Amino acid sequence: MPPRLETERMILRAPRSSDLGSIYKMGANPHVMQYITYGKPQTIQEAREDLWRRKRTARRRLGYWAAEERSSGAFLGWMALKRFDSSGREVEIGYRFLEEQWGKGYATEGSVHVLEYAFENLGVEKAIALSMKENRASIRVMEKLGMARRGNMLAYGVDCVRYEITRRQFAQRHLLRTIK
Repeated sequence: MPPRLETERMILRAPRSSDLGSIYKMGANPHVMQYITYGKPQTIQEAREDLWRRKRTARRRLGYWAAEERSSGAFLGWMALKRFDSSGREVEIGYRFLEEQWGKGYATEGSVHVLEYAFENLGVEKAIALSMKENRASIRVMEKLGMARRGNMLAYGVDCVRYEITRRQFAQRHLLRTIK
C-alpha cells in the first residue's frame, strides 16, 4: 500500500468506498472530463468501477491516492503514480481535481510529494506526465514541477504531449538532500 503522504494543505491517502459520491461528482462534470474523455461525463457505474480500480491499484506501492484537505477532510481529487515501463524505473504521474479546487495549486503541491516518494523510496529514475495539447492548466503544472517537454505520443487513444523529469533534475529543482 502506498504510504499516506502529507503536504502543507493536503493528506494523500488510500481511496475509500466512502469517496464514491465525490468521485462521481468529479467524473460527472464535463469540464473536469474535458481533457480525459472529451467532456463525456462518467456514469455512477463508471465512477464505481473507477473507485474499485483505484482501490485495487492502491494496494501496490505505486498507485492512487485520494487527496483531501488537511483542515476539513474534504475530498479534493486524485493523485496517481503508474508504471510507464516494464522495469518500474519510469513512472507516470497524474492528477484530477474537483473543478472548484482548480487554480489553487493542489496538483503541483501533491505532485511534488508523490514524485519525492517515487524518487526516494521506489528507485524510480524518470517520471513522465501526459496531457492533451489543449490542456494548458495541466501543462503548467508539469512545467512548475520542472518537467521538460519531450515531444508528442499517442496515449489512452489521444494525441498527447509528453513531459518528463529525471531523479537528478527533480532533486536539483526541489533541493532534496536525500536523492543522489
